[in-house]
Amino acid sequence: MVLVDSSAWIEFFRTKVNVTGDSVENLLDANEAALCGVVEMEILHGLHPHEQKKVAELFKVLLYIETERQDFIEAGYILAKLRSTGITIPATDALIAAICLRHDLSLLSLDKHFNHIF
Repeated sequence: MVLVDSSAWIEFFRTKVNVTGDSVENLLDANEAALCGVVEMEILHGLHPHEQKKVAELFKVLLYIETERQDFIEAGYILAKLRSTGITIPATDALIAAICLRHDLSLLSLDKHFNHIF
């Protein structure tokens, strides 16, 4: 299973004819795309009202990974470790990484700062 990050969803929704769009499409076709609350929130808040219903319907059929207390704790450790090396990333991305680590999920993202974690 692969957790699809908001950056990959944005590319998929903008144009499906690119490497990232193709990757998301393949994951959807293979029923291997996963979603978490942080990504769902990031995508839905950035959509126009007429787009929200369509995307919400798509998201309903994906494997949904619940966020648990241990994910927040692990995200805190990730943030502290990175900060100690002079690297700062968004807390939401540390949370996404923690979820992936706990569930042994791959991550499809265009954000380079995930390279500091995985």
